[in-house]
Amino acid sequence: MLIKYSSLSRMLELLCATILVAIILMIFANVVGRYFFHAPLHWSDELAQYLFLWLSYLGALAALMKGRHYSVTLLIDVLPKPMAIAVKAISHIIVITIFAILVWYGWKMVNILQFQKTPALRMSVYYFYIALPVTSALMLLVVVKQLFDTLRGLPSPGAEEADGYLDERP
Repeated sequence: MLIKYSSLSRMLELLCATILVAIILMIFANVVGRYFFHAPLHWSDELAQYLFLWLSYLGALAALMKGRHYSVTLLIDVLPKPMAIAVKAISHIIVITIFAILVWYGWKMVNILQFQKTPALRMSVYYFYIALPVTSALMLLVVVKQLFDTLRGLPSPGAEEADGYLDERP
């Protein structure tokens, strides 16, 4: 399971890097076209904005999978292991609730806006705004996995880089 999870995380990072390179190349091509050939790519700015939306959400997912989001562990670090596990579990449940709300209302938003077209690309905004419910659902699954790992007493992702460990407590 760990091998599949780390492979998925690596593929996600590769996808984010690919999207970032595509954004940079599109913006560069637009600048070159506009200033040297007086022929801007009218669609490139719009597509770059929508790709950046996907990049942001996928990057947040990649960071969540590796435990790279900022967290203040001052309280958890001084608690005994059973209390620390309980506090982390409550935190995971709150985050799961937030992601469930994002999935629900993100999906409602996508359904409302699905027939709206982008100005330059003339594509449905559905393909871009679907990023919110899709990545929120994936993040919800990641946090559910992290909740089960926490309840089993396993260290959080990224814990090997942190100062405190759950398993080193009294």
